[in-house]
Amino acid sequence: MRRCLTHALVAVAMTAPMSAFAQEDSNCPPGAWFCEEVEPPRDPVAEPPPAAPAEAAPAEAPPPPPRGTARPAPPVVVYETSPSGPPPQVIVVAPGAAPPPRVIVRRVAPPAPPPPVKRRWRRHWGINLRMEGVMMGREHGGAEDAGMGGVGISLRYRPVPAFAIDAGADFLAGTDYNGDQRTEVPLSLSGMLFVNPRSRTQFYFMGGLNIAHAEVDRSSSEAAAGGAEFAPDAEYDYFGAHGGIGLEFRLSPRIALNVDALGFVRSRTDGGLVPEFTDPDTGRTTNTSGGGLFRGGLSIYW
Repeated sequence: MRRCLTHALVAVAMTAPMSAFAQEDSNCPPGAWFCEEVEPPRDPVAEPPPAAPAEAAPAEAPPPPPRGTARPAPPVVVYETSPSGPPPQVIVVAPGAAPPPRVIVRRVAPPAPPPPVKRRWRRHWGINLRMEGVMMGREHGGAEDAGMGGVGISLRYRPVPAFAIDAGADFLAGTDYNGDQRTEVPLSLSGMLFVNPRSRTQFYFMGGLNIAHAEVDRSSSEAAAGGAEFAPDAEYDYFGAHGGIGLEFRLSPRIALNVDALGFVRSRTDGGLVPEFTDPDTGRTTNTSGGGLFRGGLSIYW
């Protein structure tokens, strides 16, 4: 009996290691010297399935405040001007909702316009072509048919807007104060002071010096009847000054019309012994003369 029990215990002890080795051999690959620990599987019945995530409820705008209650303050809007950047962002806040603490709206400023072009004064040269007439004062004893007229040309230099230098030559012909036929060539050097040089119509003062050479035919019947002892062909030289006012009308930057009135006074410089003018009432003689000159012309600048 004891012997049989001993054999039974030995059989049970041999059987337990063999079953454990068989279990370990079924979980590890052949030839492996260690096995990775694996978490035992969970019982699906014991644990409930994970709950599905709850869907977010749609946001509802809060009801408008009842009448008589103050509305919430509008959001603070800050404008930032940037010379370059993305277009402004528009943010819409639902009525009654809590406004954001700060709303930034960016405005793209347009590019600054280019500075205006500064025009610099450029020196001008010009030519003035004109027609003119002489007033000699017939009411002071001059001949009834006295009158002279002619043409002229000037070279004009304008270094600054308000001032110009004019050098001119003229040719005049007609009947002089004494009733004699006369031709005369005056040369003049003048300064012109423009009061409003930036305007289209410019007012100016003009003044300067002049010299002239005249040839007179005194063989007329009136001179012979007076018994004057003059040579048939007399020549005179003069030196004098002139001054006056005028207007220049600018048709374009290069073309202008002008009118002016000048008064002049002069005296003979040829050294003649016989005076040029004699007053028939008093017998006084003089070699100084004067008159008025009216001119109108066209100026071309470049």
